[in-house]
Amino acid sequence: MNALSDIVNANVEHAEPRVRSLVAQTVGSYALYATSLLNWIGSSDDISTDEKELLKEAIDKAQLGRKVIHSAILNSLKSHLEMKEPSRDDNPSAASDGALDDTTGWRALETNLHALASYIDGCVGKAGSENYIGGSYIAEEIGLFVEGEDDNYSWFLSSFQHCCVVHVNRHVRAAAAAVLGVLVKACMRSRDASHQDLLVDNDSLFRLVLKESLKSTLADNWSQVRMAGSVLCRRFVRALLKIHASKSEEDNNDNDEEELTEFEYATDDLVPMLLPRMCLNRFYLAQGVKLYSQETWRLVFGAHSPHSPDELHSSEEEKGGGGMGAVARSAAPLCRYYTKMCDADNHAVREAGCQGVAELAQKVGSNPLYAEYLSPYVTMLLQVCLLPLSCSISIQLSYFGLSFKALLMCFHDESWPVRDEACLACGTFCLAYADECLSELPTLFERWTEQLTDQVRDHLLLYLNSYLNYSNTSILFPF
Repeated sequence: MNALSDIVNANVEHAEPRVRSLVAQTVGSYALYATSLLNWIGSSDDISTDEKELLKEAIDKAQLGRKVIHSAILNSLKSHLEMKEPSRDDNPSAASDGALDDTTGWRALETNLHALASYIDGCVGKAGSENYIGGSYIAEEIGLFVEGEDDNYSWFLSSFQHCCVVHVNRHVRAAAAAVLGVLVKACMRSRDASHQDLLVDNDSLFRLVLKESLKSTLADNWSQVRMAGSVLCRRFVRALLKIHASKSEEDNNDNDEEELTEFEYATDDLVPMLLPRMCLNRFYLAQGVKLYSQETWRLVFGAHSPHSPDELHSSEEEKGGGGMGAVARSAAPLCRYYTKMCDADNHAVREAGCQGVAELAQKVGSNPLYAEYLSPYVTMLLQVCLLPLSCSISIQLSYFGLSFKALLMCFHDESWPVRDEACLACGTFCLAYADECLSELPTLFERWTEQLTDQVRDHLLLYLNSYLNYSNTSILFPF
């Protein structure tokens, strides 16, 4: 066991990826073994003094080996990050070097991140407990999280943000999200309240890094990275909910302002960023991401709800109106995000965006309590699908008041599932917001009839029938 740290240090940058992966797993097991010894000796009273001395000597060696391994991982991680790497913007996947760097492990950086995640997860000491001696990663390395004398402050956390947001390699982005996830777990495992404050304090660098990393990974074009971001999102949100619940019990204060969901109270300023991404990923094409996101939504908004997991969950008994109430109150950022996703360069994202728009019309638009929240954005959402291809970029930008490039018109999308979802979304809006859609009916009818020879004709006929049922037929047939 004493030689294990030397073996790990010698192979953490091994040329064979499978060896490095085994090293990462070994690091986690060694950290668990060493910190478990600390917890055991701190809670054991039935051993003699001589045995304790011998045991303490063995434990000290194990802790020294653990520290050496941690230092080796951090040094290797830092050296790899300092290497010149291709940029995601300047190195498109169409190029041969871009395709290579975005589909294979990038040197040993990915392995170092996995090793660090395993190490942190293996440090099971509970700081703040009565018998605590050591082994809590957050307590032992607090200098990496708060401003102080440690030169590694800001570099440590900022490196994970860099890997999640900027790095060209998808494996590295996913691995960095995994590290942030176990750091959140380590904060919650600690019984020291100051460690949990790292997650809720608006001035905390850790919270800022989590915010930026989630913003990027939850919208990544690679399903692997989006899944890693979804796992991080669930862990972070549930941690915030737990902290909020414990503080609410201590304060025992009733909020006289507008009643919100526990999610909105707990996440506070993160709601405009988190909620739209959590909503859209429930419709994402990759089944793993979709099902996991649906389950996360159920856990956050409707743990005891009879609804199916992809629904918004809302009832009069649920605080703040449940998921539907939260969605309605965040209609502005949600509609902006859906509009932007309808212009994404990934057809799976465009399809999910159209499904999200249809859900807004069907669920929020048909709810008498929340329909008015969405009403101001109906025309904007319809125009995403309806603006003709001949419109100039300047006209489109001035119409929407948006800073990003002109929106792609989903009715003319090259992917027929996107066109299909666009038909469904527009038809659902017409049924939910008849008055707001009245001025767009002639254009809608024209777009629908253009698609009658396409694969989407079944849905088109359905909504043409609905169109004729409530519209003024003299608009269509003036003769």
